[in-house]
Amino acid sequence: MTRVSRDWIKQLPKPELHVHLEGTITPQAYARISRRNGLEPAADPAALFACSDFESFLRSFLKVVRVLRQPIDFAELAYDYLKASAYDGVRHVEFFLSPATQRKLVPELDLEHLVRAVAEACARAERHFGTTSLLLFDMVRNLGEAEAIADLDLAQRCRGYRVVGIGLGGDERNFPARDFRAVFERAEALGLRRTVHAGEAAGAHSIEDGIELLHAERIGHGVSARGDRRVMEIVRTNAVAIDACPTSNVVTGAVRRIDAHPLYEFLSEGLLVTLSSDDPAFFGASLVDEYAALADQGFPEIELVNLARNGFRASFASEEQKKGWLAEVDRFAMSR
Repeated sequence: MTRVSRDWIKQLPKPELHVHLEGTITPQAYARISRRNGLEPAADPAALFACSDFESFLRSFLKVVRVLRQPIDFAELAYDYLKASAYDGVRHVEFFLSPATQRKLVPELDLEHLVRAVAEACARAERHFGTTSLLLFDMVRNLGEAEAIADLDLAQRCRGYRVVGIGLGGDERNFPARDFRAVFERAEALGLRRTVHAGEAAGAHSIEDGIELLHAERIGHGVSARGDRRVMEIVRTNAVAIDACPTSNVVTGAVRRIDAHPLYEFLSEGLLVTLSSDDPAFFGASLVDEYAALADQGFPEIELVNLARNGFRASFASEEQKKGWLAEVDRFAMSR
């Protein structure tokens, strides 16, 4: 079998559906933004990003995110990530952004101004590089329903700034999906798209609740569905996509190693699986790296092409855009 090259992976048209904007900050950007905001950066910025499990990731993430104080900080991250993504063949990105986190860390920050600045940066990047993008507000379970409602209200006000939906992250063990049922019901009534981090640090019941109580259209991670045919059937019958983030799951301990990741099982069961990088600056893997890791495990070109197709199908972009991207993937596959 011919090994899939990294150059081929870069040329493959693909989307990135599960990436946290704050988690794209590079050590260089961290140092630059720190100084601009009058803060002294860590002596060794790269070391600050090193993490080996979920707890060390959270510590590193919070230390780094604290330097983001102004709308321009977030706008620069979006533009820089989209520029790099375009070089890597990414046609569409759906960013998670956590207003509730900023509400706690920088209470005086005008969040609507922040979102507008990010949207304007996304528009510039689209004009310059061609990569489209959308924004999803990632609600934080730990902060409770009131903060989630505030995020939902902000999302409704920011519909003109590329905001198309909401997500739910944070501690799924101690803050279950049922606590946010009313918020997600209202989001659905407003026409907002819905995705839920589930099955990363809790059992398969967390995935089931995300789908049946919150009506999630996508599940982030979903690793605990492995071996549970009943929950996988719930995923399948509800046409829910699973956004797989293999490197993230290895670093946080959700799975032991890449070749033990349940995306292999999910694909064999006919689930709609997409591939994403989660927090690339902290986990040390770009979207190209994620595809390359699967290629190293023996994934043939056709399976990698199908993952890209899955991503476009599961995106929250318009049906017209999806058709265009899928046609581009087909042309690329036929050219081989």
